[in-house]
Amino acid sequence: MRRIGLSVLVACVAAGGALVLAGATEAAPATSIVGKWSGYLIPATGSHTSRQRLTVVVNRGERAGTWRINARCAGSLRLDNISNGFHHYYRVAGAHPGCAPLGVDCLKRDGSRILDWFVSNSGTANSNGAFRRLS
Repeated sequence: MRRIGLSVLVACVAAGGALVLAGATEAAPATSIVGKWSGYLIPATGSHTSRQRLTVVVNRGERAGTWRINARCAGSLRLDNISNGFHHYYRVAGAHPGCAPLGVDCLKRDGSRILDWFVSNSGTANSNGAFRRLS
């Protein structure tokens, strides 16, 4: 009888320890980029573009979203892949395709903000910036 009690105690302690560890190692909330983010993209050295305010919305599941510079310049984001913590989204043109360069937005969570490295299809309008969460 005493042996059964000891086995139950050991099992309970092990299960409790596993729950504590599982809770402590859960990283999804700290790395999630779901939501509405806004900030400025700063041109990379040698780029032929200007500083621009960009708003991105990443949908649940992180597979798609939208981008917007202003009311006439907006489009959708389509996930290409995820590597080294970066979500690589194709910037798809909206109604006015010439309003902004197209390419790939590489988004990564960095504390309470996300970092965006934009690589243009032409290679001449690359930029980067840090965005804060709007919602």
